[in-house]
Amino acid sequence: MVIIKLYGGYDIDKLKCIGKGIHGSVYILDSKRCIKIFKKMEFYEKELETLKMVQRDAHFPKLFDWGDKFIVREYIDGIELDKYLRKNPLTTNISLKIIDLYDGIVKAEFSRHDTMLFHIFITQDSTLRMIDTARVMKEAYSCPKLLLKGLKNLGYREDFLNHVKLLRPELYETWGYTF
Repeated sequence: MVIIKLYGGYDIDKLKCIGKGIHGSVYILDSKRCIKIFKKMEFYEKELETLKMVQRDAHFPKLFDWGDKFIVREYIDGIELDKYLRKNPLTTNISLKIIDLYDGIVKAEFSRHDTMLFHIFITQDSTLRMIDTARVMKEAYSCPKLLLKGLKNLGYREDFLNHVKLLRPELYETWGYTF
């Protein structure tokens, strides 16, 4: 007996898996779209809710379709920021783009103003895009602790904070309690 796994009419057994995480798996549909299959309904509902909140912000993937524990969204062709920074220096320009993404998170009114570096993709044109929003409403805090921890692990935390201090001193001051 052959079991075909269909989500929104897509047979995921015929699709290439491009990522697996705590919440589910992502498969590429074509050059513009991918489908994320969630393990639990609660994660699906949270990510769908938060992606709907940011459909007008270019930092986040566009939604195309959704259904029972799946979301079809824009495929972001790029490399995770942590992998990028292992081979490339953290420049003032990249720091400015991280700050801009942070501003997008704040503007979206997410509870948690933070993400992990591997949830940020850098595209060929050096645009930063955040691919996972399932936990942004989990706990409220305004300092990007996870982002700073990831930068610290790569040896870039102090460089980034110096860039923030130079580019956005008021933001640097609001994050001051975590240094």
